Amino acid sequence: MEKLSSANPGTRKWFVPAQIVLILSMVFGILVGAVGVASAAPATVGNTDGDGLNVRSGPSTSSAVVGTVWDGTAVDISCQAQGDEVTNTRGFTSDLWDYVPSLGGYVADAYMATGHDYRIPGVPDCGDDGGSDGRLVPISQHQGQPNHGEDCGPTSVVTALLALGVTPRSWDPSYPVAAINRARADMGYDPSWNDPNVLGTSEADVVRALAANGVHATTLWDFDAALAHVRGGRPVVMAGDMKDLPWSPLSTPHFLTVAGYENGEYLVLDPASDTVVYRASASVLWAYWDNRLGRAAVAL
Repeated sequence: MEKLSSANPGTRKWFVPAQIVLILSMVFGILVGAVGVASAAPATVGNTDGDGLNVRSGPSTSSAVVGTVWDGTAVDISCQAQGDEVTNTRGFTSDLWDYVPSLGGYVADAYMATGHDYRIPGVPDCGDDGGSDGRLVPISQHQGQPNHGEDCGPTSVVTALLALGVTPRSWDPSYPVAAINRARADMGYDPSWNDPNVLGTSEADVVRALAANGVHATTLWDFDAALAHVRGGRPVVMAGDMKDLPWSPLSTPHFLTVAGYENGEYLVLDPASDTVVYRASASVLWAYWDNRLGRAAVAL
């Protein structure tokens, strides 16, 4: 349930009694000396009239539905993002979406009782990991180039370099396909045509493209070591199968960038999905990793 309409965006949310409890609890926390507002904020689902609220893979009504949540459900919001406008059953319209880690996706904020009509103070934007200085740049591999269906590896090279603070060769933020094609060329493949004998790229190709950018990389075959590397502040390009990603309907071998770590979650840039910073638990990444053509990560 996310109904689009032209209802007055100035209308305030209609809050269920549970929200009043949340507001009072936050006020009480301030009175007893709580320091600021936590980066994860409590909220309650409401105003769906019993129809339930779609949980989506990205902050838009066209993103894949990954689940449903019902009125009265209490959740914790870890970040917020602007997206499609949604109007709730009380006529309140908002373009804000809330990411809920326990649900593995985004819900329209218009249906959330948060104690605020728009952004929650202290809760970060979903595109800001709080420590990357804006270097987490989601990029789609599908830029119309001949190899776009096989360019998860080259695109992940680009996003991993940006996350590391290194400008990729041929990088132009208004024309990212130039850097993607350059990474494919650095792997030794012709980016100008689709070779039916070269369907995808390998860990060795990723290492080769990173080396062309002056970055030494090592392939790790140990999952815990790969995650420890990310927690230490450096990205990895991880191989796996998309079928085990909660935001993906696809089943295919894949590369993506695990670019950071915040509040117990890993920050993921997936070139085949929505251009947002996804948040994933270690168990989600393990399910992605533990596949026949996965079980490897290139550590920058």
